[in-house]
Amino acid sequence: MDKYKDYSAIDFLEDSNFLRWLNEPTQEDHDFWNEYLKKHPSQRAKIKEATLLFNLFHSRENKLALPEQYELWKAIQAGSQTSGKEVFLRILKYAAILVLVFFSGAVSYYIYQNSVGQNQYQLAEINPAVNGEAMVILADGSKVSLDKQMSEISYSTNGRQLIVNNDTITQKAETMKESMNKVIVSYGKKSMVLLSDGTKVWLNAGSQLVYPAVFLKDTREVALVGEAFFDVVKNPQKPFVVKAADVSVQVLGTRFDISAYPEDKVIQTVLEEGKINLKYSGGGIFKRDYVVEMVPNQMVEFDKVSREANSSTVIVSKFVSWKDGMLEFEKVNLYKALKQVERFYNIKILLEDQSIGSYKLSGKLDLKDEPEEVLNVIKLTVPIDWQRKSNGDFIVIKK
Repeated sequence: MDKYKDYSAIDFLEDSNFLRWLNEPTQEDHDFWNEYLKKHPSQRAKIKEATLLFNLFHSRENKLALPEQYELWKAIQAGSQTSGKEVFLRILKYAAILVLVFFSGAVSYYIYQNSVGQNQYQLAEINPAVNGEAMVILADGSKVSLDKQMSEISYSTNGRQLIVNNDTITQKAETMKESMNKVIVSYGKKSMVLLSDGTKVWLNAGSQLVYPAVFLKDTREVALVGEAFFDVVKNPQKPFVVKAADVSVQVLGTRFDISAYPEDKVIQTVLEEGKINLKYSGGGIFKRDYVVEMVPNQMVEFDKVSREANSSTVIVSKFVSWKDGMLEFEKVNLYKALKQVERFYNIKILLEDQSIGSYKLSGKLDLKDEPEEVLNVIKLTVPIDWQRKSNGDFIVIKK
């Protein structure tokens, strides 16, 4: 509660708890904020201001024509010539109208929040690879199947030739502009991609990477759905940028892992070596951009609902061992661990009781073993057992 004692009106509008109280309050919310106002009466004016702004942003009235928009913007810029109170009231009114003009109707924070995770990253324009075929899709639309459990794809420095599991393919000259190639890795498989700049990318099961055959622009941009470990070749003239749903990571040369599966609530970034800048947009009506400068052995978890990021120091090997056929856990929720096992083996694991998912799992799992053996190892650590259903699915039960 004390964290709000010095908040401005804008700070309140950036806070998901405050916005929930204004939009869809529970009794707990009412109790919390009423108690807060009793404890900090000096903040009552700022809460009023924030509430007024919130209500104005949700108004559906007063749409303006384009010439009026221009005059309105000039009036706001000239607002400093009038009294403080008059400027404040004018900006409140204009702010509401401008939002209506540019967004064609009411702005709803919670509509935005509920859509997080459903929006696809436009560069990729692809869906998660769940049970589909693993493949490389070239710029001309042709497809190359990835039949191996671990496929290797490498590009020549000019991007013209690529080798897919020892098969050499030559792309047509007209496709060599910076148009996108795609690698789709279905559940049960993995892949390593050597990009034309020498950067190596290990793609985990159920992941996709979108990238140009050759990097011609000022930045080397790729898009990721799922999880990948990047070993980026340093090039100060061309920063490397990974765009993964709601975050982007910019680097010069480094080693890091990003996990951004659409069904997960958080996007997790772990840095092994070098430095990276992780950029994300916060919540609230005014979505500010934030940048976290990460250092080695740091993990940042970005919550896609609250739009907040949390940082911690970790043992990196526990988060990147998947690329070497191992999974390492240290007091990880069983639900999260089983989700990784599901993706690797392309199997379905059901929980008889959802409370089982909260058990904490520690130890190593060798993914070279069969899934039955992996589940047997897990049940030695936590009080569970498992059964195989007639359709092939696994069900985990309390022991």
